Amino acid sequence: MPRDLFGQSPPPMVASPESQTPKPEGGDETASQHNHIYNEFTIHRDERQFSLQETLNSRAKADGRNEIHPYVQALTLSDLESCIALENATFPPQERCSREKFIYRLTSCPELCLGLFSTLGSTQDPASVPTYSTARPPDSFRPELKQTLIAMIVATKTTTPTVTDVSMEFPPEYASQLRSLDEKRGHMEDGRTICIHSFGVLPSYQKKGLGRVLMRSYQQRMETCGIADRIALLTHGHLEAMYKSMGYGERGESDVQFGGGRWTDMIYEFAIFQPGE
Repeated sequence: MPRDLFGQSPPPMVASPESQTPKPEGGDETASQHNHIYNEFTIHRDERQFSLQETLNSRAKADGRNEIHPYVQALTLSDLESCIALENATFPPQERCSREKFIYRLTSCPELCLGLFSTLGSTQDPASVPTYSTARPPDSFRPELKQTLIAMIVATKTTTPTVTDVSMEFPPEYASQLRSLDEKRGHMEDGRTICIHSFGVLPSYQKKGLGRVLMRSYQQRMETCGIADRIALLTHGHLEAMYKSMGYGERGESDVQFGGGRWTDMIYEFAIFQPGE
């Protein structure tokens, strides 16, 4: 059977009479050089072991994703109930998006809303996959297979560089298609900042790298479209490192009071290309 790379370590290479490695000749200077070589060997061996562990972790996440067969798809108003179910499973009550806001965002700017789906069968546990019951079958031949939402990004645009309380609201008259010229609430079509209001992964599908897959796809899509200069979102301190690993920069404490406040502004700036580049 294969050798356990993370089991017992081989006997240490030390300069002693009992060691299997001969003691180098040449006095203290040679011994010092030998110890230096040993230290380098030990460090490099530890680095290789750490790198291998990282590789195994990455492969485990990839294997988990391959079992799910996730695919990215634009969200529409027909995904409303699944979005609400995912939101309720992911966020505490005071931070959840309301049904009315979901309807507004999926109606006003569906091009800014993206979902990660997986085709799942009827054996799913409703408690671990609450979005299965609200999902749609891809065809009528096997209705038990459903396009199930497992992660989502829901956003609007604003004219400010960061998310604000005003940008998180929506104009009450939006359904009538009438909007005052000085109305600042909700989605601003001419805005150059995309505000992510909901970014979540079902708890049973977390720790598989799926959120990173969805976010990277979203960043690439929005940047390629050229409809904005940046993406802005709010987060709490313990998640800042995760967003920084996705390319976001920290911009300090936010003034937003939604959900109790104490948010941090995070910004992902798109690359600026000059003509001819």
